[in-house]
Amino acid sequence: MIGLGFLAVGLLWLAFSGYLATRLPKWLGVVKPVWRRLLVVTVFLLLLGGPFVDHIVGMRQFEKLCAKQTRLEISPKAANTKRAIEPNPAFELLDAYVIPINQQVRRVFDLDTGEQVAQYKYFSTPGGRIGPLIRLGGLYTCSAIQREHIDQEKYAKLKVQTNLTYGELK
Repeated sequence: MIGLGFLAVGLLWLAFSGYLATRLPKWLGVVKPVWRRLLVVTVFLLLLGGPFVDHIVGMRQFEKLCAKQTRLEISPKAANTKRAIEPNPAFELLDAYVIPINQQVRRVFDLDTGEQVAQYKYFSTPGGRIGPLIRLGGLYTCSAIQREHIDQEKYAKLKVQTNLTYGELK
């Protein structure tokens, strides 16, 4: 059933791309046949390939960001921490990327002293600018708490050692 949904959306996008590409030269007042054809082909190819290029290039940027900036940093003070809390901060949208990427800087605090004992970054993206408009795809995330991350084991040990809880720092 989901395949039929993708097929329907694909055909609608194909029809929209064709319609817009053929109408645009008239709307812009292009009269020479050579320029009209060139504009039709260019617009059609850009519209048809846009969602794929958007997703491919943007996800490559997202993967590089995840590989470089999601490391878990643990303070030496964490060795003496018995109780800790990890507040859930607000997301901030990062600039200079093809796709919208949200970032959270997550910090772990010692409940007794209030000092920060660990920190890592959490990134998420819907995967593109065009795809989420038609709700294809899901939410992609990366952080030190995920199973496949290189620091996940360190995070799991920290969580057990500090009896980590989640919520607001009081």
